[in-house]
Amino acid sequence: MKNIFLLLSLFCTCSYAIELQKYPLVLESSSGEQVTIINTLDNSQALVKVVGVNSPIDEVVFLTALRPHGSIQAYKYTFDGEQRALVTKEQGYSCCSYTLYLPNSRQAIYLSELKDKRAKGISEDTYAQYISQLEQGIQLKLAKFDRDNAIKQSQIALTDASKELNLQCEKDIATSVNWQALDDKTLQTYAVGAYCAQVANSLAKQCQQSAKFKAKVQQFNQVDCEFSNELKLRHTDSLIKFTTAPKAPNQQQFVDAYFRNL
Repeated sequence: MKNIFLLLSLFCTCSYAIELQKYPLVLESSSGEQVTIINTLDNSQALVKVVGVNSPIDEVVFLTALRPHGSIQAYKYTFDGEQRALVTKEQGYSCCSYTLYLPNSRQAIYLSELKDKRAKGISEDTYAQYISQLEQGIQLKLAKFDRDNAIKQSQIALTDASKELNLQCEKDIATSVNWQALDDKTLQTYAVGAYCAQVANSLAKQCQQSAKFKAKVQQFNQVDCEFSNELKLRHTDSLIKFTTAPKAPNQQQFVDAYFRNL
């Protein structure tokens, strides 16, 4: 329901004209990323366009909301099913400092104003591009949660952990997850791959430390991982069954202790 509200709040404005300021704020980083910000007359929203980035949002114009972001403010938009800060705005002595944050990256890209770019034509062209993209559904597509990509990223994390396990234990033991059993909220909220890789990580570490443990691991062929409300770990002759509870503390220590007593 929350995600639906975010999508509606982002796109319901298309039914009426946005009252924009005449002149844009154009910002640029030291490495060439450029951001155009056109505030509304009441400064509560802004059209924001990022150019020159290797990202799905490159050259897409978003209608953002200027909202509190910790102790500062941020132009926020909806991407991949959740609201995010696109550009932060921090008040300084003379005016403001701006920082760009791309989706799926924690890198802060610091921006400086290009004062010679405050042309009315830029605002008009950006607004026209926004309307055109809105009609094509570009922003809506980017705003929706990409379940397939979330699963893909988790699978990559599991594959990396399995490769290290196979290297250290000299045994091919894959971790499987029933992806259909995981709802979108779980995939959005938790790093499923990291949670489910805890068994593989523990096995690899203990194989590296002990030849005796490596011999014991040879009986296993697979790790099954699922999400629940209770942290559990058990095994049969060939299968390790791991149930992870995202809110349970000290999970890696729990897993390590289990296998030390194998």
